[in-house]
Amino acid sequence: MVEGAALEKRYARKGIVSSNLTSSANQNIMQISKNDVQYNILNEEFLLAQRQMDKYDQLSTTIKTWAVTLWVAASGWVFQTETKQVALLGALLVLIFWFFDSYNKVYRTNYKKRRDEIQNGLQILFFGRPLPTDFLSPNLPIHDEKNVVRSMFLLHVGLPYAILIIISLLIYANFN
Repeated sequence: MVEGAALEKRYARKGIVSSNLTSSANQNIMQISKNDVQYNILNEEFLLAQRQMDKYDQLSTTIKTWAVTLWVAASGWVFQTETKQVALLGALLVLIFWFFDSYNKVYRTNYKKRRDEIQNGLQILFFGRPLPTDFLSPNLPIHDEKNVVRSMFLLHVGLPYAILIIISLLIYANFN
C-alpha cells in the first residue's frame, strides 16, 4: 500500500489528490505526449543501431585477426616447405577475408547512416519541434550490397589487406 501511495504522489498532477491509484494512473497516461512516445521509440532504435554497429566493428576485428593469422601461417609454410606457390595461397586467403571485411563494412555503414538519421530526429524532438512527416521509426536500414567492391578500396578497409597481398607477391617473386 505504501508503494501505491508513493507512486500516486509522485505521478499525480499538482493539486489533485486521489485515493484511487487507477484513476490517477489513467490521468498520467493521458498526459504522456506524442513527443515522449516518439522520443522513446527513437531512443530505443538509436541504441539498437549502435549495438549493431558495435557488433560489426567486433566482427571486422575478428576478420582482420583471422586474415593475419592465416597469412602468417601461409608465409611460414612457404619457408618451411620451400614452395613459393604457397605465398599465392596466402595472398588468395587475404583477398577472401578482404572481401568479407568489405561486405561487413557495407552493413556497418548502413546502420551508421540510420543512426545518424535517428540522432537528427532526437535533436529535433529535444528542441520541441515536430518530426518531419516523412520520418519513420522504427525503420531499420536496407542493406545495399552493390557498394561492396567500392568499400574494398576505402583506405581504412583495404590498406592492411593490400600490404599483406603485396608482401605475399614479393615473397613469391623473390623466393628461390
